[in-house]
Amino acid sequence: MPRKRLKIIAIALICIVFVAVGGSFALLTSVAGPVENVFTIGNIKLSLSETTGGSYKLIPGTVIAKDPTVKVEAGSEDCWLFIKVDKTQYFEDYISYQIDSGWTILGGYDGVYYRKVIKSGGGDQFPILADNAINVREDLTEEKMAAIADLPKITFKAYAIQSHGIETANDAWHRILEEVEE
Repeated sequence: MPRKRLKIIAIALICIVFVAVGGSFALLTSVAGPVENVFTIGNIKLSLSETTGGSYKLIPGTVIAKDPTVKVEAGSEDCWLFIKVDKTQYFEDYISYQIDSGWTILGGYDGVYYRKVIKSGGGDQFPILADNAINVREDLTEEKMAAIADLPKITFKAYAIQSHGIETANDAWHRILEEVEE
């Protein structure tokens, strides 16, 4: 019997060693899942459009439909949005207009307006002119028109720059001027 007992003890010891070794491996190993980081480039996409055309007849006292609109496309970052309105020298002697609400004039710059745009999922559209119209002055005459060398002309340009890290509209406009030749 002592031999039988010795075999049982030996088998028990071997089992204990296997359990101890197997348990040690389980306690000393672990796996952590991978951490994957994907970086994309932020962007700002603009479009400037007008559906009412580009050539108009000036008839005294009339209202002309004109709908220039800036669109900040979906997926664009938060930004400072600017419009610059350029007119020929005598434009306001013959035509009047108002900039749409929501735009603020940028002090110290002729014809520059801005707004801060917080990104949204679907893209945002911003009309430039109030009521999408310009008004021809009632006192316009052929003689007044003949007195100027160039016909009245108005041009709209849109600019945008990320707002992250730029606190004021003036700072944003200065950075745009550094990047874009006027």
